[in-house]
Amino acid sequence: MTRTTRLLSLALCLGGLLLRPSPALSQAVTVEQLVAVALERSPDLQAARAELGVVAGEVTQAALRPNPMLAASQEQGRGGMMTTSVGVEWPLDLFRRPARVAAARSTGEVTALAIRDRERLVASMVREQAGRLLAAQRTLDVINESLMAARRMRDLLDRRVTEGGTPKLDANLAAVEAMRLEAEAALAGGDVAAALIELKATVGLAPDAPLMLADTLEALAAVPPTPRLTPTAALEARPDLREAIARINVADLRAQAARQEARTDVTLAAGYTRSAFGFDLFGIDARGTSMRIHDIFHTVTIGARVNLPVNNRSQGTLAAIEAERKGAEALFAARQRAARAEIDAASARERETRRAVELYATTIRSLARQNVEVMLEAYDLGRFPLSDVLTEQRRYLDVEAGYTDVLMRAYDARTAVARAYGEIP
Repeated sequence: MTRTTRLLSLALCLGGLLLRPSPALSQAVTVEQLVAVALERSPDLQAARAELGVVAGEVTQAALRPNPMLAASQEQGRGGMMTTSVGVEWPLDLFRRPARVAAARSTGEVTALAIRDRERLVASMVREQAGRLLAAQRTLDVINESLMAARRMRDLLDRRVTEGGTPKLDANLAAVEAMRLEAEAALAGGDVAAALIELKATVGLAPDAPLMLADTLEALAAVPPTPRLTPTAALEARPDLREAIARINVADLRAQAARQEARTDVTLAAGYTRSAFGFDLFGIDARGTSMRIHDIFHTVTIGARVNLPVNNRSQGTLAAIEAERKGAEALFAARQRAARAEIDAASARERETRRAVELYATTIRSLARQNVEVMLEAYDLGRFPLSDVLTEQRRYLDVEAGYTDVLMRAYDARTAVARAYGEIP
């Protein structure tokens, strides 16, 4: 094999390339480790988890009993007459507190399941963003390797033109190809930088935080399918469906609490009254002694106040809750259908993309490489112009780009299956 053939082969032997980390990244983590970081630091999840404190406060408030009421008064009259009254009322809150607390706790369950479902979506978003970054890095590495070899070929042909052994046209073609690859490398570098910034934002890292992925797109796409739950079990375990069921339960408990609020309630009341009566007159007691007319009376009262739900029986609240329950049932049915379709579609897509990856890895790429090698040998023998060789080289690079796209599709399909089955860690 001549020196020209070896150089062009170096430009085109891209099938065994491994993704090399960007120099700007200094901390190697796997995608799943990055998912764990996102579950801890994601701004969206931090905002959602703040709702748990709100719900906890609502549960605490629902468990509190009504405050007693204290009333006091003093009445001053003429002639030394004075009446002092003190009374207290204690609402019993009969039958209301358990239903109120149960409704508040069920709201907390809905919030917790909604956060769990948000974690599922965030984990999927991180995996998708990581896949885009890995695909962009692989594309950049492929172009950079090809660009390096194209520059060497350009320099070689420039020397041959000077020596008179190669037409000037071949050197120009090589120069154009090198500049074209340089432009593509610039675009690919921008894609890598943008994907990295988006990934950091999704995870919750600062824009200048070091980050390097230890995985490669080929390795992730080649991971064999792992045993999973049955579709029925997955539907039962998915947090979004459990949240929809919990919303139905919330409506039932809120309706029960509203009915309890409409029931008769009793408020105990007790009071004490001290009445002092006197007149600016004198009378004679039993012994015939003159004395001022004055006396003090003590009165104790005990009673109860009963609320009679004659007009207000929470009719409007119950009607609103019933409509809310119907909406929750419709939401559950819609999510269940969508989840089942998502599981079936993701499983079918994963199965077919694995076949496509196998075709590229075992047949398509090797045949395309052989075609380029044949063209290189023919070029050295003078049977084909360099333009035909470059055309075949571009076709091979298109195959590599197609392989990257298939790898990305396979990885996305695997991520979609994990999301459809409700997998988070």
